[in-house]
Amino acid sequence: MRFIAPLILALALTPLSAAAQQDPAARSPFVVEQTYWIKPGKELQFIGLFEKNRIPLLRAKIKDGRILWARLSRPRFNSANEQWDLRVTVAWRDADSAIEPVAQGKTQLTTEQQIIEELVVERTDVPIQEWNVNISGN
Repeated sequence: MRFIAPLILALALTPLSAAAQQDPAARSPFVVEQTYWIKPGKELQFIGLFEKNRIPLLRAKIKDGRILWARLSRPRFNSANEQWDLRVTVAWRDADSAIEPVAQGKTQLTTEQQIIEELVVERTDVPIQEWNVNISGN
């Protein structure tokens, strides 16, 4: 009888220990880096429209739990035409969350969304892997 309780406990915890041994990448967020190159001289216009039209969509997905966090960055100084103008890094909950459902019909773009698309010279979407580095040496 003394052995039955630990045996039942071990069997009950087996699925939890199996899940804990899963590949860490399977539990980590799916991070995508979107990089934009904008028509010269139009960077501030693009960023203003991006903040007005796309940021609310990102915030809504954060609220829904599909996105864990999002980060926007741009170079402090623009040194060359080949340099990117805006980088948006998004940590999706998982890879499935990053896939947008395709609408049945074509949705009509607003005028501002059309302008955003026209200002983009090039855009890349690259899944990336991020990790922290422990600098303390402990």
